[in-house]
Amino acid sequence: MDTLVAADVEGRGLTPGLHALTPRERDVFVIYDLELYYETEGSFADHIPNAPEKFDWLEDTLARIGDLASLRIIRELRRLNGGVTSRSSALCDEYESRSEFRWNYLERYLSSEGVRLQW
Repeated sequence: MDTLVAADVEGRGLTPGLHALTPRERDVFVIYDLELYYETEGSFADHIPNAPEKFDWLEDTLARIGDLASLRIIRELRRLNGGVTSRSSALCDEYESRSEFRWNYLERYLSSEGVRLQW
């Protein structure tokens, strides 16, 4: 079983970038990076228009791992197109509140692919 270290994936995803990662590493990166963004900024609605490729991959990842509730939230935020409003802030908070579920879905998916996630 292969092992992905979340912090290492984050570093490689930031420099040199998303394209330098394997598909499974991208799955980890887009979820982990957005969580860190939320923790530092308190929201990520304003980040959506600046990172369309990252959010495209995030939508694919959420669908692939079966986290349809988080996928619905991200799609709704993208329809708001980066506007920071009380609605977008509430959606970001709702997305973040699902963090534990999302990581469980991701870890289960990665395990089925022969990959273990290490913190």
